[in-house]
Amino acid sequence: MNFRGRGGSDDGRIRVLHVDDEPGFADLAATFLEREDDAFEVETATSVSDGLDALDDRDVDCVVSDYDMPGRNGIEFLEAVREDHPDLPFVLFTGKGSEEIASDAISAGVTDYLQKGPATEQYAILANRIRNVVDRVRSRRALDERNRRLETLIQNLPGMVYRCRNEPEWPMEFVGGECEALTGYAASALETGDVAWGSDVLHPDDDERVWDAVQSALDAGDPFEVTYRIRTRSGDERVVWERGRGIYADDDLEALEGFITDVTEREHRKRQLERKNARLEALFENSPDMINVHDEEGVIVDANRRFCEELGYDEETVVGMAVWDVDVNATPEDVRAMDAETTTGDLRRIVSEFQRSDGSEFPVEAHLTQLDIDGDDRYLAISRDISERNDE
Repeated sequence: MNFRGRGGSDDGRIRVLHVDDEPGFADLAATFLEREDDAFEVETATSVSDGLDALDDRDVDCVVSDYDMPGRNGIEFLEAVREDHPDLPFVLFTGKGSEEIASDAISAGVTDYLQKGPATEQYAILANRIRNVVDRVRSRRALDERNRRLETLIQNLPGMVYRCRNEPEWPMEFVGGECEALTGYAASALETGDVAWGSDVLHPDDDERVWDAVQSALDAGDPFEVTYRIRTRSGDERVVWERGRGIYADDDLEALEGFITDVTEREHRKRQLERKNARLEALFENSPDMINVHDEEGVIVDANRRFCEELGYDEETVVGMAVWDVDVNATPEDVRAMDAETTTGDLRRIVSEFQRSDGSEFPVEAHLTQLDIDGDDRYLAISRDISERNDE
C-alpha cells in the first residue's frame, strides 16, 4: 500500500482510495488524478483486504476500484464497503466492460461505472466523475445536517413555525413545533384546512388589525411583527406574538413564513406593571408632599407638581438644578459624602430649609432613600413644609 495524501478532506480536499492489483497502474492513475485536480489526495492499495484496512484506518471521500482482482473482485469489494459505508461514493474503474458487470455493480450500489482506456483523457473523465459524486454526497450531507438542526430547533422552540399563503384565512401549508400546545389543534388539522387560522384561531376582533399590519410590512418589503389574541380549541383566549416575512420567487410573493409564540403571561405582567406605574405616577404627581429625585452628583432628574409649586419653578426649570440650589444647607460635599455612606434602601431623615425662586425660605423635614433605577443610583426625597410645626 502506498499513501500519497497530505491530510484530511475537511478543508475542501478530496481524499481518494484507489484499489487496483497492478501497482504501476495504480500509481500512474494517482499521478494523473492529482495532476487533473490539486484538491485530490490519492492513496493506493493493491488488494481488497488492503483497501478495507485503509477504510478502517482513515476517512475517505471516494473509492475507485478495479474489477478483476485476485481473491475478491471489485463487486465483492463494493459489497463489503456497503456494509459499513452505505453512502460512500464508489466508482468502478475497470478494464472489463460488460452489461453483466455493470448490472451487478448497479445492484450492489455502485455510484458510478467507467471503463479504463489507453488515452490520458480517460483520467480527466475519471477525475470529473469523482469530483461530481463527492460534491453530490457532500451537498446531501450538508442538507441532511441542516434539516436535522432545523428539526431539532423546531422541536425545542417555545411556539410554532409555519408557512402559509397570504390570504385572509391564512391557509397553512406547513406547521411545525408546539402547535397543539399553543392552540389545542394538531398541526395536520391546520395543514389540511380542517381548521382555518383566520376564522377558527385568530380572534375576530383582531383579524382586521393583523391583516393590515402584515400587508403594510409586505408592501414596504419588511418583516412583520404583530401581537394579537387567539382562541384555542377549548375556548381559552391567549395572546401571541408573531414574527414573519414574505417568501418571494422572481419578485412574486409565494408564501409567508414565520414563528408564533405564547406571550399571554408576559402581556399580563406588562398590563399589571402599566397599572402599577400609573398608580405610582398618580401618587407621585398628586402627593401633598414635595417629591424630587436626584442622582449621585446632586442633580435633580425628576420632581412632582407639589415640589415645583412650593418653590415657584416650572418642571423644565427644576430638572437639571442641583440640590443645593434648593436646599440652603446642602453642599456638593454633603451629597458626595451621603453617596459614599449609603446603600440601596437606606432611609435618612433630614431637617433643613428650602429656598423659593423669590428668595424666601421655609423649614422642611425630608425623608431621603437611595434607590437603584435601571442600574443607576438615585435618591428619592420626600419633603414637607414644617413652618406651622415650628410656629407652635
